[in-house]
Amino acid sequence: MSPRTKVQFEEIRQKSRENIEKIALELFAIKGYHATSISQIAEKAGISKGLLYNYYKSKEQLLDSVIMKVYDEIMRIVQMSENLPAEKQIEQMIIQTTEHLKKNITFWQLYLFLVHQSDVHKKLSELYEKMRDDYLNYVVKLFKEMGSKNPTMEALMLGTMFDGIGLNYVTAPEGYPLDEMSNYMIEIFVKNKKG
Repeated sequence: MSPRTKVQFEEIRQKSRENIEKIALELFAIKGYHATSISQIAEKAGISKGLLYNYYKSKEQLLDSVIMKVYDEIMRIVQMSENLPAEKQIEQMIIQTTEHLKKNITFWQLYLFLVHQSDVHKKLSELYEKMRDDYLNYVVKLFKEMGSKNPTMEALMLGTMFDGIGLNYVTAPEGYPLDEMSNYMIEIFVKNKKG
């Protein structure tokens, strides 16, 4: 058996980080951030506490990594169709957000439990502000391109609808008309804006 390459080691390392973050999110959400220890995360991940510290300097750094993953995913969805006309970008943003919610409902349910813990919520306020600003800067530009009379309010309304729909779907997915809401958002923000 030949020795592993640098690329193979990096792939193994990335998979380990993803597994640790997934387990940390689950434990932080269910037990609470402060009640979850690094030892519990390591045990559930099937690794030693020392190895976990090889990946993350502290529990706080692990929490930061879990939260940044959310930010990165949201911005990836917002910007994934950036070469398309503004109307198509908004439409794709709505469609991709809906699909992402459906495919990752457990993640979002756990994340929702996590962010409503007061100690975590305080920590997130700065990141939420950055996320909101980055989202707004990007989406306001799209609404301007579409000729909106008030692009900032339209971008805020779209974001607020994403928040409300996501919260309703993640909290009680059975019977929630997610696809219908997605289609209605497209109608409001894209189809009704055309000539």
